[in-house]
Amino acid sequence: MNYQTKQSQMHNPHLIRTMGFFDVICLGINGVVGAGIFLLPGQLFSLAGTGALWVFPLCGALCFVIALCFAEMGGMYTATGGAYLYAKDAFGPFVGFLVGSVMWFSSIIGWASVASGFGLYLKYFLPSEVRWLSNAIVIIFLAGLSIINYFGVKPGARTINFFTLGKLLSLCIFISVGLFFINGQNLAPPHNSGQFSVAAILALYAYTGFEFVVVPAGEMQHPQKHIPRVLFLVLTIVTVLYVVIQIVAAGAFPSLATSDKPLADAARYFMGATGGVIIGAGALLSIGGVNAGIALTSPRSLYALSADGFFPEMFSKIHPRYHTPYVAIIVTTVLTLVLTLTGSFRYLISASVMVSILQYIPTCLAVIILRKYRPERERSYRIPGGYCVPVFALMVCGWLICHVELKVIAATALAMVILLPFYFKKWLWRAVLAFVHNDNERKK
Repeated sequence: MNYQTKQSQMHNPHLIRTMGFFDVICLGINGVVGAGIFLLPGQLFSLAGTGALWVFPLCGALCFVIALCFAEMGGMYTATGGAYLYAKDAFGPFVGFLVGSVMWFSSIIGWASVASGFGLYLKYFLPSEVRWLSNAIVIIFLAGLSIINYFGVKPGARTINFFTLGKLLSLCIFISVGLFFINGQNLAPPHNSGQFSVAAILALYAYTGFEFVVVPAGEMQHPQKHIPRVLFLVLTIVTVLYVVIQIVAAGAFPSLATSDKPLADAARYFMGATGGVIIGAGALLSIGGVNAGIALTSPRSLYALSADGFFPEMFSKIHPRYHTPYVAIIVTTVLTLVLTLTGSFRYLISASVMVSILQYIPTCLAVIILRKYRPERERSYRIPGGYCVPVFALMVCGWLICHVELKVIAATALAMVILLPFYFKKWLWRAVLAFVHNDNERKK
């Protein structure tokens, strides 16, 4: 890059495309593989017995259907925003605002809850007399992630890559060693408590997170080309990983159904204390990775809303040197720290599931709407089978909503109501100015 180009970028700051294909894959895997897989195998086995071995393939297929809709929509856009952009283009600014604002609001709650979980997990590695140190480490950790993202999306992506490879390494060690300890008798008995559907709903939540792959499209290299491929690869890799982990855990650890720390207990069972430490470190890396992923994607949601005029213009400011939405990063981090330290977010933690569904539904509908009304739009990927896939994906979303707690739906609706004034502020401000102008005219 020559001197003139650098000077031009300094005077005309904008987001730059530095995230490569590998970065986006790591962002996707990191977003899906969180702390859940370290806890789920035991719960699934207690609910469905050996039938739990079929839970992840089923859920992977269901989520793959939804991901196909994201793949088609991701193949049409090069800007930052994800489901917010799709909803705005298909249904207008009001629906787009509702989806985008709740995305950002819930990401703060989700980040605070994950950060709190990181702090709670740290306490297991700290002496009891210095438990306060976990809060200090969490503050430093969140501030550090934000500083990294402040200095560029590429450093933020590299941080995510580190956490992703770290968590995958611990899980691969668990699999490669555990395969030699599988006892066929542990898998043979047709034990089933008859709650396969409950287990399937629980496992579906372990797949949420792939939708955030599309958010920083404005900072990806060739997003229209890469996003569909990344979504396919991420869900394939994650599904295979989950299935093998469930097989190893069930086959090598006879007490899986009663364990509240299934992978750590299983690793300790066939690898000794070292196995428990490896899985414990992997869980910590996994939670840390989710923090890093949200630290990158969450401010971009606020940036997109601000750039379209829904929130104050200052939130869409781009740093002249680092080309990052630095004000959005600072605001999002401060709000997250407040929620993390006060703990007032805890009753809303499960709202993140509802918000994922709120991104799925408009995206699936947007495929149908934009095919019908904007067939000329360029698409790097088109779902085969006409409208069958998006319609089936909407049926899956409806099934998920039926299993969401009423208080979570109410909390999400309340969040929308709280955020509505930001949408109407333009018209309210114009009405105030018009009233003042007319009043002045009458006085003259």
